[in-house]
Parts: sequence; structure tokens; C-alpha cells
Amino acid sequence: MRLYPLFYFFHDLQFWLPLWIVFAIDGVGLSWAEIGAIGPAFYVITSFGQAPAGAIADRFGRLRVMRASLVIYIAFILWFAFAGSFWEAAIAWALWGLAMVTLTGTDSAFLHDSLQAMGRARDFERLAGRAFAVRSVAMVLATFGGGILAGMIGTQLTVISGAIGTAIALLITFGFREPPRQEAGQDAKTPSYLSLMKQTLQLAARTPTIRYSLIFSALLVAALVPEFYLIQPFLDRHGIEVGWVFTALQAPARIATVFAAGLAFWLAMRFGLVRTVASMPFWVVGVYVGIALLDHLGAIGLFVLLGIARGAQMPLMEGYLNRRIPSHLRATALSLNHMGWALIMLPFLPIFGRVVNDHPLPTVFLGLAAFYGPLLLIIMILWVRADRQEGGRLRIPPAVPALLREVLWKPQQRPASVPRPVDFD
Repeated sequence: MRLYPLFYFFHDLQFWLPLWIVFAIDGVGLSWAEIGAIGPAFYVITSFGQAPAGAIADRFGRLRVMRASLVIYIAFILWFAFAGSFWEAAIAWALWGLAMVTLTGTDSAFLHDSLQAMGRARDFERLAGRAFAVRSVAMVLATFGGGILAGMIGTQLTVISGAIGTAIALLITFGFREPPRQEAGQDAKTPSYLSLMKQTLQLAARTPTIRYSLIFSALLVAALVPEFYLIQPFLDRHGIEVGWVFTALQAPARIATVFAAGLAFWLAMRFGLVRTVASMPFWVVGVYVGIALLDHLGAIGLFVLLGIARGAQMPLMEGYLNRRIPSHLRATALSLNHMGWALIMLPFLPIFGRVVNDHPLPTVFLGLAAFYGPLLLIIMILWVRADRQEGGRLRIPPAVPALLREVLWKPQQRPASVPRPVDFD
């Protein structure tokens, strides 16, 4: 537990991330349409590889899969640094997806099972939020330093420097120990991949809170992904050239992510987990509309709200799912969580790249609000109602309009058999 935050600090100390769009366009020679076109290589892997990777981690061990991910990530960074064509960039994106798919979900299961082995499973949200905050600190430092480093050694060497931090993270994992997995005092078994997948899908199918929270979490993350692509062209649109100012202006959103991740546990205790996460779609849609209408460099401040949503939702949603999923299925189920948003991005990104290529940024932001807003609202309502039927509590804010109050919080007729949240620890 002492090494886990340090591991992620070096893993996420990637000075090239606040410059990656600039490098892809100027260094590799890609257009926005081509950036959108190579996206599916990444999202095919992250969509269809999440659940198999989680099942492999459940069967063969979290640590082996995490280490394999780091080796692949180093290979991606070096390949991307020397890519010079569309097809070489597509291979780099595939390696990036493979590195991500073998880590996400597995890392959360590793953390939870380690805490469970120490009798501290209920500390998951607090420690996951702390680890995510450390990751965000590394991203903030990389964001501030990326422009300075690029000015000193160039963007290509800045990209290559990411392999050094990842190699240090790999060395740190050799201080980890594989945690035991137990259910009801019995040693966890190692069922087949198909059995793990079948059990996980059956669990989601028969449990509305798991089903709708998986969908809602996937939509929310997918709605936040475009900021990863658009903040750099937003700065370029308003005349900010690559340098320390270019990357420093991206830092406030990353700093907000740090504080939100660290305060996620407090927010859940103060306002309620469901209420906190259910409010986030309104933040996201409001930010996109606000940036489109302002169309001014000052709108960079609105990106802070997206950073808050990103920092808070991950530990809260994964904690919500962890309490409802048995240990031997956690990595598989959490991988399905990440698989969901990747599936959304699979058809979305090529269209998104073409739209950014052909339309001004204000139009793009308005389109994002119009696309994600209704979807998030519908799934959020279904999730809140399922949680209420399961026995959850969501206090009614006084300012909620009467119609929305009726839809979200009206008393529900309890079905004959209601799935209850089970503490498997």
C-alpha cells in the first residue's frame, strides 16, 4: 500500500501528454481526420480486450498482467516517438490500447484485494481516491513541465522521456505481493475464462444497480474523453503557441482533478455517493455549452469542472461496484466498466475527428452537449431509481424542479424480489 501511489506517480509522469496532439500533427504529420481514423485501432482493443484482460488477471494474477502492461506501454512510447506515417501511428495506437486494457480494472482489483487481505476493504474509496490524486499530481507536474522540456530538448525527446518513468514504475512493481482472494473464508478458485465472463454478465443482467451503474459510468467517462483531444486545439485557436504557457494553461483542470480525487470520499459522505455522481452530467453539458458560447481564452477555466468530474467519479463509481461484486469477479466486472466507454468511442471517434477537421470548435462543443446530454440524463434516472429500489438513499435537493423530482424520487413499488447490496468482505 505504501508503494502503490509511488508506482502510479511514475507511471503517469508523462511529459508528452500535454503535447501529444501537437506532436501527432507536426511531428508525425497526421491531420485531424487521420487522428480520428486511427482511433478505432485503440478502441477496438480497449473495447473487446477489457473483459478478457480482466479474466486473465483473475485467473493468472494481477501482478503479472500489470507488469505486462508496463512493458507494452514502454514499447508504445518508443514506437510513437519515431512514427512517421499514418500506418505507423495506427500501430502505436494499437500498442497504447493494449497497454491500457491490461492495466485498467486489474489495478483496482489489486488494490481492493490487498486491502481485503488486511481487513481494510472499506477503505477502498479513500485509498483509491488518494492514489488517483497522486496520479493527478504526476499529471500536473508533467503538464507544467512538458512545455518547458519540449522547449529545451524538442517534442520527440519529450515523448521518449515517458519511457523512463514507465520503466521506474515497472521496477517498483517488484516490491508488490500478489494478494490472496477469498470469499466467505474459502480460497478463491481459478475458473475458466468463459465461466468468469458468464458469471459476470449474469450478475450484471440480474442486478439493476450494477447494470445501470456500469452503463452510466461508461457514458460519463466517454463524455469526458473529448476534453483530452480538444484542450490543445482550443489553446491553439486562441493564439497560444507551444511552450510553458501552452502547457501551464492546461494545469488548472489537472489540479482540480487532484483535489476532486482526494475529496471524493468526503463528498460521498457529505452529499451521498449516488447524489454526487448523478449531478455530474449537468456539469459536463453545462461546460460544453459554456465553452461554445463564450469562445474566449477565458473559457479555459470551465475545463476545471471537467477535471473535478473526472477526479471524483472514478473512485466513487468503482467503490460502488466493488461492494456489489464478489472478489473472484471484480477484475472482470471492472474491466467491463472500462469496456463500456471504449465501445462508445469506437464509432464516435472517427466521426468526431471529421467534425473537428471540418467545423469550428464552438460547433464541436455544442454537438458534444447535444449528443451526450440526453443519453446521460436517461441512464442516470434509471440508475437512481434502481438504487432507490435496492434500498439506497438519495436526499432531495430543494432546488430540484417538480417534474424532475417526480421522475427521480417518487416512491417506487418494490418488486417481489429486490436485489440487495451484499458486502462480500
